[in-house]
Amino acid sequence: MSWEIDEAPSTQPGDVVDAHVHLFTVPLLQEFIDKNPDANPRFKEALKERKFGRRGDALPDYSAQQAACWYLERLHAADVKKALVVGVTPDSDYTRDFIVASRGHIHALASIDPRLPESPRQLELEMEAGYRGVKLLPVNRCFRVSDPECRPFFARASELGANIIVHYGITVDPGGDLRYANPIDLAPVARDFPDITFVIAHFGAGYLAEVLQLGYAYKNVCVDTSGTNNWMDTMPYEIDLPTTFRRTIAALGPDRVLFGTDSGTTAPYRTWIRRMQQRTVEELGLTAAEQDLIMRANVVRIFRLDDRT
Repeated sequence: MSWEIDEAPSTQPGDVVDAHVHLFTVPLLQEFIDKNPDANPRFKEALKERKFGRRGDALPDYSAQQAACWYLERLHAADVKKALVVGVTPDSDYTRDFIVASRGHIHALASIDPRLPESPRQLELEMEAGYRGVKLLPVNRCFRVSDPECRPFFARASELGANIIVHYGITVDPGGDLRYANPIDLAPVARDFPDITFVIAHFGAGYLAEVLQLGYAYKNVCVDTSGTNNWMDTMPYEIDLPTTFRRTIAALGPDRVLFGTDSGTTAPYRTWIRRMQQRTVEELGLTAAEQDLIMRANVVRIFRLDDRT
């Protein structure tokens, strides 16, 4: 395998770009544990066993340069042009190096706790380092984005043009707390910071009605489609993927829906999700331009994935 990557060209209509993937490697988790020795026992166990995820898949042991090349090969094998890694480990030199090594093929969102007084400055540094925005995990980290202590962070994000993906709803994280899972909590933030685009992951992961109501009220609220979407198994009524896509597009429009797979690095890239979702989009009766918005153009626009800087 070659460890060199050519600079990424701009995407074109008809390309597929994954708006929601993950990066987990031995050096990344080691870096996190070294900086946070008392945090996240799940990561400590994964590092000890060299395995991660619900199925206990092997944790790859690659440098940032090697991981970028390996990840890009996985994407191209699935006919995916670019991808956006949603970070879960804060202040990561490894991820910064991975972004540089990826040369525009793979971008990343920073992981920042918006409650911290230093979060606005941390956001500045991460955007300068090449991150394209932020991933927030209120249900995993047990906080409300509507809390007043988060306001300085959102004010700085608005100034910097840092758009945000937020995970609400159910989670596989055993430390998560469903008291923080309802996306309606985002309402005052979306209202007061209209220049920030908020993307709610996984169709809201069990809170689809709330997401659509939120998106109806605030035009800066979008959704991504990522994952198995097995949250449907928890719903008290019958629902399937085509219905979810149709209702979401009816409420938000195709310009606020972003395709994603939620693929990680301990299991193969989720080509089956990529194919299933593209087929679903193709069968909805959308125009080619509308399909392209969902499968490529929206994430490229919102997170500036074709920008050279």
